[in-house]
Amino acid sequence: MYANGLLEGLNVVDLGVGMAPALASKMLAEMGAAVTRIEPEGGDPFVDIYPAHAVWHGLSRRAEAADLERLLAAADVCIIGGEDHPDVPRRRDAGDIAARHPRLVVLDIADGPAGTRYAGPSTELLAQVRSGLVWEQEPGRPIINAFDPGTYGAAMQGVTGILGALFEREGSGQGQVVSTSLFEGALPWIGTYWSEIEKPTPAAAFVIPRGVAPLIFRTRDDRFIHMAIGGAGSKYGFYQALGIDDPSVLPGDSGMPKPGGNRRDFFGDHALLASHVANWDCDELLARIWERGLPAEEVQAPGDCWQEEQIIHNGIIVTEADGSRHVGLPFRARQLGSGGARSFAGGGAPLASVRVVDCGAFVAGPLAGVGLADLGADVVKVEALQGDPNRSIFKSFAVANRGKRAIALDMKHAEGLDAVHRLCAGADIVMNNFRPGVSARLGIDPDSLAKLNPSLVVLEAPAFGTTGPLAQKAGFDMVMQAWTGHEAKAAGAGNEPRWNRTNLVDIAGGMLGTIATLAGLLHRVRTGNGVALESPLCNAGIYTLSELVQRPDGSFAETARPDSELRGYSPYEALYEAADGWIAIVARGERAKGALREALEIAGEATCAAIAGAVAQHNVAELAKRLESHGIWLEPCRDGKEQEILRDPALIARGTVRVTTHPAFGRIHEIGAAYTLSRSPMGNDRAAPMPGQHSREVLAGLGHDEAAIETLFATTAVA
Repeated sequence: MYANGLLEGLNVVDLGVGMAPALASKMLAEMGAAVTRIEPEGGDPFVDIYPAHAVWHGLSRRAEAADLERLLAAADVCIIGGEDHPDVPRRRDAGDIAARHPRLVVLDIADGPAGTRYAGPSTELLAQVRSGLVWEQEPGRPIINAFDPGTYGAAMQGVTGILGALFEREGSGQGQVVSTSLFEGALPWIGTYWSEIEKPTPAAAFVIPRGVAPLIFRTRDDRFIHMAIGGAGSKYGFYQALGIDDPSVLPGDSGMPKPGGNRRDFFGDHALLASHVANWDCDELLARIWERGLPAEEVQAPGDCWQEEQIIHNGIIVTEADGSRHVGLPFRARQLGSGGARSFAGGGAPLASVRVVDCGAFVAGPLAGVGLADLGADVVKVEALQGDPNRSIFKSFAVANRGKRAIALDMKHAEGLDAVHRLCAGADIVMNNFRPGVSARLGIDPDSLAKLNPSLVVLEAPAFGTTGPLAQKAGFDMVMQAWTGHEAKAAGAGNEPRWNRTNLVDIAGGMLGTIATLAGLLHRVRTGNGVALESPLCNAGIYTLSELVQRPDGSFAETARPDSELRGYSPYEALYEAADGWIAIVARGERAKGALREALEIAGEATCAAIAGAVAQHNVAELAKRLESHGIWLEPCRDGKEQEILRDPALIARGTVRVTTHPAFGRIHEIGAAYTLSRSPMGNDRAAPMPGQHSREVLAGLGHDEAAIETLFATTAVA
């Protein structure tokens, strides 16, 4: 059984407009759902904006608007909303559709969270401005995030909500409305940096500052590599690989960044490392680094990694009959066992009776469990006695572990491993992101677990894959951004590669892990069959470049990259500095473009320079009055969105911002779920757990009496 059969038998009606709903419907179709698309009256203007538009809708059937009610009557899911365009009126009938068809799950990618100050015309650039993401790279000015965080976030969070609502419907028999937006889709990417802590320590408040210099260096043969120093012994290993003789660097030195470092040398001695990298050709240096088991990759153009044997092995790139290629489903599945369907009661949180064992560490692996906890699952984090290495950066740890219970144990100890096996035997989902081979040695790989519980859903999320030529390589967000093409795309025209500070590959990997496990869980409740899932981190980097299409001749068609100043995608959708601050201007369609030129008194072509010169002559209020009356969208672009958003009462009430109490740090405001459900409650009020905070509670739930629990603590099998 392959991943494209997980949703077999489900019917989807796609009424969406723009990239986010297209990605959502495409993913549902790739998992086996039958998708029928009805385009807006007068046609879809985004056909001319996105070269991949036909690919995104390639698995969909077409129908006419007259067929809508008949199709909805037989559908399980309906998708509406998306991006705004002056030529397409926005649908606002999600509630009406749901009322007419009570079993239907309706995804509404709205123009912002209803009842908040963050609603308005919906485009990728405007979402980045409203969320504050444009200010999260550089300290002195806003720049565009080239990976389209609002769009991909809305698509993946929307699919997560759909699958959660469908699972709940199995018990209740009722559908509901799932609501998200590009603004909400932009927020999860900054979760590793944004939180307000009542009683912070320097370590708890620590984040990577804006504007730090990543370890991206030019090699002797005029290529670029990105190195990731920070793991145990990695600084020493990199110095050895580079031939740096420094007796003060010892074999155990990690080189983890510390609070207070300057931006240039935050990750390491930038000038020293650059001078030594320049002495080596790229391939030779990477071989020296890899033989020491350290993470580094060449900065490649988008699509370059498609040729790699590992990516071919992973099956994420789809080749059509005409020879064209595009990004497909980023995870795969196989049937694990058949233990019979377990019934789930509806009416509460969608996953209220679902039990999850999370053996993940760092960010991407455990973040998949957070998405399940948001839907009400009981997620138990299984942590080594020394703790998740990510605990050294609390905000990063919190975003990947909020809402969970935690048990600390030694899986090398027979009694500790037995406790893990007993947890798994009574679970619905088990997940890990170990290096290939580790889970099998511990007996928690899919096939071993199937002997304990044949109806389990098991997710493995390695760096490159559980098998294949690169399976044993180390992988971190930074080097995955380089390898999959994000840093080349983010650079802008004519610039050197640029790392994105938001951990974009890790965050995408976590979202995709949530989607994969939810699809597996829904498949299990409908068929009784367990599922083994594999969602490699490198696939997440490739998936977040789904706008890339390779033509039969080998060339690539893709959306525009940022300009050299990283203002935006075109002069008509870009950031500009007014006399008293920055603004975002979006003029979509020929009428709006002409109106912009007229309003700014620009003769001839409206280049970035021409628009920038005109905008600089006016303050923001003047520009708003001048442009908005012509149907041009404008958004003031101000720094400091973190506190504004984290303290917004409407977002707190909605659950977009989560407020919890931590045992050590007190009250915490942090980014929560990026979607809402109209009928089902969501989540819990647990902060990220302390080490071993729930060990006794979890052991008691496994049937251990007090004496047995004390013995486990005394033998250090558990802490």
